[in-house]
Amino acid sequence: MGDEMGDVVIDFDNVSFSYGTQTERSLRNINFKVKEGEFILLTGQSGSGKTTVTRLINGLIPHFFEGVLTGTVKVLGSDIKTITPGEMGKNIASIFQNPRSQFFTTNSTKEVAFALENYGIDRDEMIDRVNCAFHDLEAENLMDRDMFSLSSGEKQKIAIIAAKTLNPKIYVFDEPSANLDIHSIIKLKKIMEWLKKQGHTVIVSEHRLFYLKNLVDKCLIMKDGKIDRELKKNDIDNLNDSDIRAYKLRTFKLSNIKYELKDNLIVNKQNADFKVENLSFSYDVNHSVLSNCNLEGNFGETVAIVGHNGNGKTTLGKIMSGLLKARSGQFFIEGKYTKQKNLYKSVYFVMQDADYQLYSDSVVSELMLSSMNSIKTIKQNDEKIEDAMNLLNISSFRNRHPQSLSGGQKQRVTIAAAIASNKKILIFDEPTSGLDYENMKVVSEAINTLRKKGILIFVFLMI
Repeated sequence: MGDEMGDVVIDFDNVSFSYGTQTERSLRNINFKVKEGEFILLTGQSGSGKTTVTRLINGLIPHFFEGVLTGTVKVLGSDIKTITPGEMGKNIASIFQNPRSQFFTTNSTKEVAFALENYGIDRDEMIDRVNCAFHDLEAENLMDRDMFSLSSGEKQKIAIIAAKTLNPKIYVFDEPSANLDIHSIIKLKKIMEWLKKQGHTVIVSEHRLFYLKNLVDKCLIMKDGKIDRELKKNDIDNLNDSDIRAYKLRTFKLSNIKYELKDNLIVNKQNADFKVENLSFSYDVNHSVLSNCNLEGNFGETVAIVGHNGNGKTTLGKIMSGLLKARSGQFFIEGKYTKQKNLYKSVYFVMQDADYQLYSDSVVSELMLSSMNSIKTIKQNDEKIEDAMNLLNISSFRNRHPQSLSGGQKQRVTIAAAIASNKKILIFDEPTSGLDYENMKVVSEAINTLRKKGILIFVFLMI
């Protein structure tokens, strides 16, 4: 199908790149071409270099991320070193894995119009583009909303809507489904189908593959900074389970997912170890998020809380851990009434957006910061940190700066920090959203290990 496409619009010629002063290269001798109108999937394990490739395409490298770049990257016929960020923005739209990092306003409608204003688009045309973009994504309910009140999935939608208003030639998506529920993913797929039919070039870096199967013209599987394998459309159609597992990918077919129902899931206990009663919360008088919620769990249990984007899961987690103050409600730990301001002593909340919880200049320092108030001796502290790193398989980058890691690696660091905190109650908000198949298994096994050790775990999941 690629032969039927137009001219080459993206050309990587023997490209290598290393960030900042790092000696290890994030990309190694990358070579590939993308023709106009092609739909390209970049996939592979966390930290394999997918995001770095997208940053080279949209110009964030070399203009914003410093490092050593060798080889040549041409986009729309020009070397990226010679194109200004402003010129890049006119033709290339980027939707990042972390939508918060690309917002400039506090109002959703103003955010969608922001880029149009900066490019001097006529006011009437701007209003029309904004309204059409919200309508096409069936997101009129997100117009004129406070950005801080939006869920992660809703923020992702705003980023996609803002990109759509620019009508660029190339769309670059970095993990676009990571923060979306299944209904939003289906809507995202429809938008991508429309983009492809309109002849746009689309680059998607993604772990979640099932919704892309019928869209992809070419799939580049990355490993250790290299393109390990290139698959054409027919190759993707012929992939079997053993191929998928060999490359440690998530499945292209949801029907392949196997699950097991277990008996005796409910443990009857007169007084739950953790209980929430009559919890209510609203961000403003017109927007009630939680109303008379009741919840309980016991040590040694894993409790799943599921719902769509914007249904209040993250808000509930913040309240349960003392990060937000509820309008009303009571909390009990081991049968004792606990004030909201004291919940943090027993509860650790791992956010979906890892960047909110990374403060130190190395991974090991991050875990030390988390554990310093809970472990009595230095030896116990060191042992707890090592155990947490081994459990989440992050020891190999213990001395790396957290901000130099991939989204999936950051996610595992925040989970390890939660374990190192030695809290009795852990809350994980979408703990596998940005992970490849192999690291999904790592996190799943870690949760099971913690449960067996008597930790109460709440897992918030989108459906």
